[in-house]
Amino acid sequence: MVALAAPAATRNVVILGASYAGARAAELLSRTLPSTHRVVVIDRQTHFNHLYLHPRVSVVPGHSHKTFIPLGGIIPSPAAAATNASLPLSNKARHVVIHASVTSLNDDFIELDRDLLEHERDLEGEADEIESLTDELESARLDAAPRDKKLSTRRLSWEYMIYALGCQLPPCLTSTARTKKDGVAFLESRGAEIKRATKILIAGGGALGIQFATDIADLYNNPHNVAHLGLAEGEAPPPKKRVTLVHSRDRFMPAYKQEMHDEVVRRLEVLGVEVVLGERLALPPQDEDAPGTLKTVKLRDGRELEYDLLLRCTGQKPNSQLLGQWLPEALDEHGFVKIRPTLQVDVAGVPDADKRSEKLRRNVYSIGDVAAAGVIKAGHTGWNQAGVAVQNIMCSLETDALNAERPSSADAEEPKLVEYERSPPQIKVTLGLQHSASEMCAAMGDQHTHFSVGEGGPVDGHYAAVWTRMGADPSGDLMA
Repeated sequence: MVALAAPAATRNVVILGASYAGARAAELLSRTLPSTHRVVVIDRQTHFNHLYLHPRVSVVPGHSHKTFIPLGGIIPSPAAAATNASLPLSNKARHVVIHASVTSLNDDFIELDRDLLEHERDLEGEADEIESLTDELESARLDAAPRDKKLSTRRLSWEYMIYALGCQLPPCLTSTARTKKDGVAFLESRGAEIKRATKILIAGGGALGIQFATDIADLYNNPHNVAHLGLAEGEAPPPKKRVTLVHSRDRFMPAYKQEMHDEVVRRLEVLGVEVVLGERLALPPQDEDAPGTLKTVKLRDGRELEYDLLLRCTGQKPNSQLLGQWLPEALDEHGFVKIRPTLQVDVAGVPDADKRSEKLRRNVYSIGDVAAAGVIKAGHTGWNQAGVAVQNIMCSLETDALNAERPSSADAEEPKLVEYERSPPQIKVTLGLQHSASEMCAAMGDQHTHFSVGEGGPVDGHYAAVWTRMGADPSGDLMA
């Protein structure tokens, strides 16, 4: 049997995914975990991807690098003060960020796509904690049987797990990039395709399709925005764009107030975007898209739409394959992770879950877009879920510590976990470079939303505030 990487002396709270939900969970845990535990954040990408700006920066040139933020800042160096004296905090943050992909999950360990001792450059965090982890891996390799030595340094034990791998992006933004350099190159390549095109067909009228349609039309067809085209001296302006937005429903943004739909329609008309509602296109396979080649697609009423660039803004799917291979009964019919109100993964349908391991019932959480939480898939909902998951993990640790001090004859206490409170759908969607529409609650916990429109604001979408929130310096080297 393969020896596991982390002995009981340092127990791992593993966070899979470092997007909006996972990054927030990592930040909170790093401030509150006792010295017996470390946060291990695993993400295949080297940088936090600020996805909400990716549509904008793939249209407007010169800003792509601002949307990839160093991950190291999500976990502060000094641990915050303990909120409960029964959990002794370390005098330093105990954390490691691992840039790797997870290949499989197990009741006792996770397996990565790389040998961490051979790829120490993919470990980020406190130097002492990285050294501690690599020492544990070295020990595991020494203790492993000869045939298992390589596997031993790909495996990490876990005591708690937060599954926060989100959803696969729609095809227009799907990228295999793992580094900032490659991510910037992908977005710039998409921008170059948009710049060359003359007839752009956008399939899918959700927030992503609406933002693409309005940004493209506003940038390329509005002479007031020529300064944002990034033209070299003497370079001729690119061709104007005929933009067509096709939506399968009869109304835009149906989860929101009628005012949202009305404002979206008004702005699309102002910007000259052709709109087709209630139509689901029969599109060719994705590998036949061939940007730059003129093609046609026929509507049900016989009309034909010509395009030389197709932006597919539908097809978001949960990244739940790993959990599905491990606990297939924990996925719903759409592939999202079933969760309990406490955000623990619902393993009620998993055969012999209690017999396999108490950890399956108690210590596995799922948050963010991949979780079937009954709310919209958005950064702010994942952010709020992270707080609930961390609060419950800390409650369990505190209860376990108190139970350990009880006489063996005494009944163990169960942790009193809190439940996630759903919030109404909220959104801010841009409708051109200087225009937006929002439906938001006035205060945290409010169940009533208010619609408003906005004008102005920077084209790069207040990126600096996100850098600061992620613990990174927006005044430093933005290419790092």
